[in-house]
Amino acid sequence: MVSTSLQAETLPAYHLRGLGLYELHADHILDAYQGAGRYLVPSGREAGFVYEVRVGSRPERHRCECTGVQHHGHCSHHVAAQRVARRSAVCDCCGVRQWWRDLREVHEDDGLLAWFAGDRLCKACVPGHRC
Repeated sequence: MVSTSLQAETLPAYHLRGLGLYELHADHILDAYQGAGRYLVPSGREAGFVYEVRVGSRPERHRCECTGVQHHGHCSHHVAAQRVARRSAVCDCCGVRQWWRDLREVHEDDGLLAWFAGDRLCKACVPGHRC
């Protein structure tokens, strides 16, 4: 008889460490965004030390300065940066990367002549404020 129970899939240790880095430092990682998919992610072991991590649209563009990537091809810093990248976007007005929750998508019925439907604006750039 075949068991139909589902077993929980366990995440690799580096992935769990990356989720921990995200939980502890998400706002700092977002604030230190360098542009062009480059994030500064704190080391999980050395206080005050950060790694530059690149999150690209294609896996071959992913980069991190840490030795984990050199030895294993993956690291916790990239997991944290990738999570920040997925939960944030750039404001189409001021160009500052913001959390999705802090952005407003423009719709056709908004009647905004300077913006197209689908553009994302942060709270500071919503009509009535200047860019």
